[in-house]
Amino acid sequence: MVLTGTITDLHQDLVVGSLVGDDGKHYTFRRGQVRDVWFHDLRIGATVSFEPGERLSAKTVRPVAASA
Repeated sequence: MVLTGTITDLHQDLVVGSLVGDDGKHYTFRRGQVRDVWFHDLRIGATVSFEPGERLSAKTVRPVAASA
């Protein structure tokens, strides 16, 4: 199952971040789960797609292109 969400926090020094999914739950993710962009290119407020994992982790985090 793939969800969308919004990045709420990024810790560049620890290479971890958090997001809130459209399901209202808060998820955490690590640099290794980010796809299609570098972790350091992510920004707070960006919309991403992801797969929910165990213990509210986010897997396969990908930025969602903005609609024109």
